Amino acid sequence: MSFVVPGEVLATEEEAIPIRGAYIDGKGYIRSTIIGLATLDRYKKNIDVKPLVKRELTLKPNSIVEGLVTSASDEVAIVKIYSTQDQNTRVEAVGLLHISQITSEYITSLLDYVRPGDIVKARVLNSTPPYLLSIKEPSTGVLTAQCSNCGGTLYLHQAGYLVCKSCGRQEKRKLAVGYLYVLR
Repeated sequence: MSFVVPGEVLATEEEAIPIRGAYIDGKGYIRSTIIGLATLDRYKKNIDVKPLVKRELTLKPNSIVEGLVTSASDEVAIVKIYSTQDQNTRVEAVGLLHISQITSEYITSLLDYVRPGDIVKARVLNSTPPYLLSIKEPSTGVLTAQCSNCGGTLYLHQAGYLVCKSCGRQEKRKLAVGYLYVLR
């Protein structure tokens, strides 16, 4: 048994199955959702985190969070959540952003709206990890973006598209109100 905190890596999904107080993140690691004592049963191949405190450290539905898009495909993006506007505390959680939660319009690829390396502001839809996220609202979306060609910062042009100052590439994202880098 070992003392663990939320977000701490406990094992990989090949080693065990999370039973209580843990989840599998997008990279195949089992992470703790609570402060507690972790027990790995090598015979049954499961991991259990017994809480030390009564209340789990979870995000509430309708909370606004910020996070880093760590990976993305045509249909889903994985977001590493690091802060929430409801609580003034640091958060370590994983969120899933599905293609249906980008916009109300029909879209064919999520990669046209968010990409790995983007910082997003999103609304939490559920109360258990992995958290389901939405960026449908005008106030939610991408806050900062990286060029998918050279990795430079993308700046918002007056015409509404993003442009890289380093390589000149133009890209499209679902921007939040208050995108941080504006071309002047």
